[in-house]
Amino acid sequence: MIDRVNRPVRGVALALVALLTPPTFLYAQSPPSAPTEAVMVGDPRVDGSFLKPYKNAWKVVYAFPGKEPFLAGTWTDELAAVEINGRHLLKRTQMADYAKYNIVTTYVNVFDPKTMAPIYMEFKRSDTGEWTRRDFEKAQVKYQRRNAADEAKTETGQFEMKEPIFDYNGGMYGILLAALPLKEGFKAKFPSLSEDHDEIDWIGVVVGRQELVEAGPGKQVMAWPIDTEGNYANKSHSIFWITKEVPYVIKLVTTIPTGKWVTVTISMI
Repeated sequence: MIDRVNRPVRGVALALVALLTPPTFLYAQSPPSAPTEAVMVGDPRVDGSFLKPYKNAWKVVYAFPGKEPFLAGTWTDELAAVEINGRHLLKRTQMADYAKYNIVTTYVNVFDPKTMAPIYMEFKRSDTGEWTRRDFEKAQVKYQRRNAADEAKTETGQFEMKEPIFDYNGGMYGILLAALPLKEGFKAKFPSLSEDHDEIDWIGVVVGRQELVEAGPGKQVMAWPIDTEGNYANKSHSIFWITKEVPYVIKLVTTIPTGKWVTVTISMI
């Protein structure tokens, strides 16, 4: 699991999230096969204008086969309204405190809620000094990044995608899924920046049937399980439980079969 913590953007945050669950369960959530629809930036079906500011927190539990699950840390999430150059935007700030490993990572994502198009993102990691910033302008991505605390080692550049992209892998994750047209059987794919390369990674999603899910001690809510797949080097697989009401991202389960098989649970506290 620790090798996944070395991922510059997606690895640390999603290394936070899953439950020791047999693989058969992970696929049982998917409804019968349906045509896969391509959902692009600007598609009117992707609309986050309903999103409201919130604060949320989860506990993070790791589970390795044959061993007792253990608390790895906590993950906090805050959504706030911001205005930049006269544009009314939303800013999502996530902090993962891996107390077990003395690692803290922070994600900041600023985006247009109407279209969910990214404006910029930042990522930093406490133990290595790793830092990344990306600014998005239609299909163009400008970046600054370094793998150490030494600012002199910062690399800058830009590249052009074939089309505008969402920033799922850069930290948007479940809040982006909440803006999809959630209904049982909806099956789609959308473009995101790859976690490993400066290129497009298509994220596949399948929405399951609404079900009750734990939403903190003594509380349950109805949420859609959303099965997600991306072209990840570690072959990880995730299920989010999402609602259309605050705080939107209720639970996440990720299974990582490569290296040491591991699942990690993120559940509200």
